[in-house]
Amino acid sequence: MNIGRLDRYIVIQSVSTAVDSFGQAIETFGTLASVWAKIEYKSEVEKFENEQLKAVSSIDFTIRYRTDITEMMRISYDSNIYQIIGISEIGRGEGLKLKTKLYEW
Repeated sequence: MNIGRLDRYIVIQSVSTAVDSFGQAIETFGTLASVWAKIEYKSEVEKFENEQLKAVSSIDFTIRYRTDITEMMRISYDSNIYQIIGISEIGRGEGLKLKTKLYEW
């Protein structure tokens, strides 16, 4: 992996669950790590969902290898939140490709 291409700074966020004063579970996100990444824009489509037009972008983030990232996490980059939908290893512990979706309302 060419680490010189990791030229974007992203924040990986993990979810935690807390209980409010009414006993309801509340999901909050906190920073797991801030890392350098390479970004590949894959596709963008518009579709109707629940009677609203919604844009869906597919973006891949390539980062150095880590063992603590799951599909329950998300990525914050450029004032947007990207849901991780797939993780694939590059080489033998060289890096990770994080497949994400950005939903714009």
